[in-house]
Amino acid sequence: HGWGLDFAFRRCVEPAHEKIGVVDSQWIVHRLIPSLTTQGQVTNADYGWQEVKDRCKSEWAVFQDRLANAYRVYFAGEG
Repeated sequence: HGWGLDFAFRRCVEPAHEKIGVVDSQWIVHRLIPSLTTQGQVTNADYGWQEVKDRCKSEWAVFQDRLANAYRVYFAGEG
């Protein structure tokens, strides 16, 4: 849902708090339950939240790797 994206991009603009905002593309009602449970496979009475959580962690790790690589390439060119 964009958690952490604003912090990841804060180095790209100044002042970040005025120029960065994350808007969800899906309507979400937050009630302390996973919002995307219907996107996972329901197996063995598991409602799909674990599959969604695993995918989220995997995609976040890929994003962090790409961002770190972009920083390395950028600062190597600055040197």
